[in-house]
Amino acid sequence: MSAKRGSKSLRVVASSPAISRAFPLLLGGVGAAGVASLVYEVIWVRQLALSLGSTAIAGATMLSAFLAGLALGSWLAARRVDEQASPLRSLARLEVAAAVIGALSVPMLEYAGRAYVVTAGLLGAGPDLALVLRAVFSLVVMLLPATLFGVAFPLASAAAVRIAGPERAASGVSAASSFGSAIGAALGGLLLEPMLGITGAAMVAVVFNVLAAAAAWFAAARAG
Repeated sequence: MSAKRGSKSLRVVASSPAISRAFPLLLGGVGAAGVASLVYEVIWVRQLALSLGSTAIAGATMLSAFLAGLALGSWLAARRVDEQASPLRSLARLEVAAAVIGALSVPMLEYAGRAYVVTAGLLGAGPDLALVLRAVFSLVVMLLPATLFGVAFPLASAAAVRIAGPERAASGVSAASSFGSAIGAALGGLLLEPMLGITGAAMVAVVFNVLAAAAAWFAAARAG
């Protein structure tokens, strides 16, 4: 009986005008975050290709870090997401953190390359070990921002369920994230990095993170 009452109240809340305005804002924020994450992916591959000397190895290293971060972030979020009083405000703060960490990822990859040189010299590493060290140092740098990206999706999904109900939440968040990712991949590879360089493209990704944070914060204000 209580489950039925809870389901009914959720549908009532989801149909209110404030909630109906909050949901598009949330989806816009999710899309903007998707753009940012894929732009970061593109520039990380380009930067690693310069460092590692191989686009294939750079792509494999970036993909390993990205997928590991998504898995770790999703696991961490799943343990705490139900405890969040306002997933939308938590999402806004997370996107601000992603903007800062994302901006730092470009110079940190450069520092990782220098740290690799020192470590390889101390170990007397040969070519094969040197390549592994370079990849590992780079992977560690990318793991933190990728983990933040992984936390964002469960938070957005939890917020969507609260403000729009489970039926609209899953499809809406997945579609917005996929659409934003597609735009980010195209923008990053075809326009931003060729025109602005790695650092300039990273700054554009930061702007999209900030837009995602603003959208989540305003959605929280609309939802009450």
